[in-house]
Amino acid sequence: MVCEIYLKYRDDCLAKDGRLPSTHEHIIRACDAVMRGLARVGIVALVDEATGYQEVRDKKALQSILDAFLRKELAAWALRFPKEFYEQIFRLRGWNWESISSKRPRIVGKITKDIVYARLAPGIVKELESKNPADEKGYRKARHHQWLTDDVGNPALAQHLHTVVTLMKLSDSWINSMAC
Repeated sequence: MVCEIYLKYRDDCLAKDGRLPSTHEHIIRACDAVMRGLARVGIVALVDEATGYQEVRDKKALQSILDAFLRKELAAWALRFPKEFYEQIFRLRGWNWESISSKRPRIVGKITKDIVYARLAPGIVKELESKNPADEKGYRKARHHQWLTDDVGNPALAQHLHTVVTLMKLSDSWINSMAC
């Protein structure tokens, strides 16, 4: 909904005087990129659904996607999630960021799994959870991102995080940020 508002604003400005206010141009470009990407994914999904292709899709195709995204062995830890990602979650949820340490509420992990990992590639959450199982207390030996490959997984994660943070910045509430 946020993207649609900015794109309507763009269309109105262009119809009115043929130019965009420079203060909003970067936001409009980001919204346009997000909407085009979502449109491509939606068209593929509709075609797959209409033709029944999702039922006969080669299981090896999914495995090759997962192989491109995931390592065979655990990598060394490196910072992958910008602080701004967590700041935006806290802002949109109405939580106090100032008092938070490096330990975040468990719900943040569930949010991250939903809006980041589940949307990187099909089946990636299930595969990550099998490679990196939680112990009886719910803790994992490593961070999920340590299983991502340098050539596909980490670049996809970085690009996705950039998009998610942009959408969160554009939103004024958690509900609105999830609408996009």
